[in-house]
Amino acid sequence: MITSVALNPAVDKIYFVDNFEPGRMYRVRQMVKTAGGKGVNVARVARMLGENVRLTGFKGGETGNWLESQLKKLGVVTRFVEVSGETRTNNNIIDRVRDSETEVLEPGPFISGEDMEKFMEVYKEALSDSKVVVLSGGLPQGVPACCYKALIEEAKNFNIPVILDSGGDALKEGIKAKPNVIKPNLRELGSLIQKELRDMDEIVEALKEINADGIDISMVSMGDKGAVLCTKDLCLRVKVPHVETVNTIGSGDAMVAGFAAGLARDKTMEECLRLAAACGVSNARFLEIGVVDKNEVEIQKNRVEIERIS
Repeated sequence: MITSVALNPAVDKIYFVDNFEPGRMYRVRQMVKTAGGKGVNVARVARMLGENVRLTGFKGGETGNWLESQLKKLGVVTRFVEVSGETRTNNNIIDRVRDSETEVLEPGPFISGEDMEKFMEVYKEALSDSKVVVLSGGLPQGVPACCYKALIEEAKNFNIPVILDSGGDALKEGIKAKPNVIKPNLRELGSLIQKELRDMDEIVEALKEINADGIDISMVSMGDKGAVLCTKDLCLRVKVPHVETVNTIGSGDAMVAGFAAGLARDKTMEECLRLAAACGVSNARFLEIGVVDKNEVEIQKNRVEIERIS
């Protein structure tokens, strides 16, 4: 069982608007609505790969109920804690003509100390049969930055590998508990080490510094430029095949789901990375966020190039 934690899930709405400009009115011809948030995307993709998946976190109101229903339809086991307020909605405006994206993100409900206590009970129960735990996304209002650190420490009591995919203070604090894997994007990695990363040497050096601090696997996603993974003993660079992309939002989450599935299947490091990259590629070919085609993933796995770098 893969357990994905979504502390601040969302309903994602994507509006496709050509030549978008602020201050004007648009009648949208195409809109996509999906259950979203990084942890939700991870759970959905892992389930589409055929894994047994549990999703836990917080939900509120009718929006939260709708989100949960979408995951249940796929066979994801859900264990949400009900909170006051309404699960947030994220609005994305994609302009294909100008190749731009505008995001309007709601904050979501406030999480009380009592809410957090209820969640910790659910989380500890989930650890009893989890093979991999994925902690991804930002933290909701009311939840301290050290939250992921506490969740990682709990998982370590069960010797369960943890993947942490976040940014900002949540990543800085969470990494102190030594998760097995971290997967920031390039911007988040630069923010973590407080340095602009200009070339491959600097990226590898940054990942190696993280390994030296006790993180077994440090990985950075770089969009169509692939990814780089480092351990104390090796560094691997992934080159992804060129495909006609439809929507790249969620490809990083798909990568995390693929890597988690590889770990749950006891695959080698290279096999986990190849599966992760193939999921990222497949996601980019869908309008929806956090969606892959299992058959296409198998095809793209054979097209992914992995090379060792010094």
